Amino acid sequence: MANKNIQHLYNISNKNERVILGLMSGTSLDGLDLALCKISGSSTNTVFELLHFETVAYNNDFKQELQSIFCKEQVSLEKVCLMNNYVAQIHSKIINVTLQKWNVQNREVDVIASHGQTIYHSPKNKHQQQKFGNATLQIGDGDTIAYNTQIITVSDFRQKHIVAGGSGAPLAIYGDYFLFSKLKIEYY
Repeated sequence: MANKNIQHLYNISNKNERVILGLMSGTSLDGLDLALCKISGSSTNTVFELLHFETVAYNNDFKQELQSIFCKEQVSLEKVCLMNNYVAQIHSKIINVTLQKWNVQNREVDVIASHGQTIYHSPKNKHQQQKFGNATLQIGDGDTIAYNTQIITVSDFRQKHIVAGGSGAPLAIYGDYFLFSKLKIEYY
């Protein structure tokens, strides 16, 4: 008998359209953006429909915890470790509450795409240390989000961009290209 999680992932990969919950928490530390989208196609044939969108503000205590490690060259490694899990716990709660508010069952969402919370971004042109390449660090453990929501979660997008030779930012241009490159815009 096949592993039920592998079978579930296989079934999602064979769907013509998928429901994806995109998460973004920016460097402003103001809150978590949640966009529930229906997506079909691929590459420049990607089509999406925005089903729901909301920004959930972070409370002051959470913001202060993030600010204690955000964009600082020296921080407690223990605090970074603790915050990696804490951010994921907070994001999981926000996801579960928001889906309930939208009357969407967790099982109706195929995948969560979690950017994570950037705490430090250090491209080579910033750090200028010859032996090191581009680097970035996002926290908000994807496994914790997946476990707490029971939704497959993909994360670490900036890391993948760096491994592929990029600097980890900006990434939005790829989505813009896939979604809007076929549009013919007339300027007057």
